[in-house]
Amino acid sequence: MALSAGFGFSQLRQSPVSRGLAFDLVATARGAASGEIEFRSAHFDLQPNPESTDPILSRRAFPTAEPTPAPTPAPTAKPKPKPDLVIASVARPVSGNGSLLWPVPGGTISQYFWSGHLAIDIAAPTGSRVLADDAGTVVWAGWRDNGGGLVVEIDHGNGIHTGYNHLGAIAVSVGQVVARGQRIASVGCTGDCTGPHVHFQVIIDGILVNPLRYL
Repeated sequence: MALSAGFGFSQLRQSPVSRGLAFDLVATARGAASGEIEFRSAHFDLQPNPESTDPILSRRAFPTAEPTPAPTPAPTAKPKPKPDLVIASVARPVSGNGSLLWPVPGGTISQYFWSGHLAIDIAAPTGSRVLADDAGTVVWAGWRDNGGGLVVEIDHGNGIHTGYNHLGAIAVSVGQVVARGQRIASVGCTGDCTGPHVHFQVIIDGILVNPLRYL
């Protein structure tokens, strides 16, 4: 005799009898000959094991609180780049303040002040007059082996010095006090020189600066 059967599993629920869980198992069977359907039902009551330290049936599930989102860090402002140190140099003329006298009357600038040439070159015919830019004391009058040739340097006080290089002749001596506009030398081409001119320097507190700021 052929027989077909089916099984069903009811929903888990808490047992009213114990602290465990309970469920029902239902089965049906159909006889091939008679076509009759027979129902069978069984009840199961699961109880926790009192001797276990971690009984499965005594476990409880608790909802987990939603995690608090971490605050979004505020964007860190990038530090502003510091400006690069600028050397006091330009390759073009600037307006002077007139505190110093033009040292070579009639002379013209043949090379301006820039980072590789910390002076201005004033070209003029050989023998042209070279004047003291301001009153002061001569602290150098003679030859320099640094390529300057015949050089005069004057201390004008307040940390200001002026230097005159490549001179053809010198008309003053060290320690001499000179007046503003006094002739101190003649234009030449001594030392490392390619043509008659004066390599004119202005030194402020030991630093070579652009002479055009003071002429």
